[in-house]
Amino acid sequence: MDKLPNIKVKGLSVGYNKKPVLKEISFDLFAGELICLLGANGKGKSTLLKTIMGILPSIAGSIFLNGIPFESIAEEDRAKRMAVVLTDSLRDVNMKAIDVVATGRYPYLSWNSKLSTQDHSIVKDSLFKFGAGKCADKWMHNLSDGERQRIAIARALAQQTDVILLDEPSAYLDLTHSMELSVLLKKLTRDEGKSILMSTHDWSTALDIADRIFWIDGAAQFHIFETKELKNSSVLNNMLNTPFGYWNEEKNRFEIRGV
Repeated sequence: MDKLPNIKVKGLSVGYNKKPVLKEISFDLFAGELICLLGANGKGKSTLLKTIMGILPSIAGSIFLNGIPFESIAEEDRAKRMAVVLTDSLRDVNMKAIDVVATGRYPYLSWNSKLSTQDHSIVKDSLFKFGAGKCADKWMHNLSDGERQRIAIARALAQQTDVILLDEPSAYLDLTHSMELSVLLKKLTRDEGKSILMSTHDWSTALDIADRIFWIDGAAQFHIFETKELKNSSVLNNMLNTPFGYWNEEKNRFEIRGV
């Protein structure tokens, strides 16, 4: 029997005011997969992610979580199946970092219950997994953009979901912390079987860590590539479509022209 995908998207069209930005997208996201969503600004990456997240309504098509139609899953149950990290989230939150991460446990609590010893342990573990332990007792408004992003991801990890969706998770991180984040996300798929779908502009990192790459081209067409095959083909240079750089297959890296 074929394994059931954690997310199944079938014939999905997304956009605003019933005007589609992307049409008839279909894909499966399985346990243990890290998928990077690439494409130029304004071509629908965030719109697609926010639709799968349930933030935006779909125009057509279906989304399934663990085989269950998305719209039939109560919001509190969705939060036990799928965690979400958005760019610029938590910027104006007046809480301490550890309390923000603790909200990742709320889907598992009744309205009048408190965090258990196990909940507190999960919160602390999530903080330290993403190198944010030193931020635990700091107020969110005192954190850097990169530190806030770490807290947002730690909160998602504390939800203990099968699926994590991230919109530009490394947007505010320096190179060192971006690489560290990439390693940690890859470990979550490899060691814990998480399904991760993240949008990014970082082609180099995507080619290093992604199992598959979803690409939205300049004509708003959706493509799916196996990363290993993509790195060894001329398709990558067609995707980049720029005279200022190219993918060197022999050296397995991007290089800049004319400097």
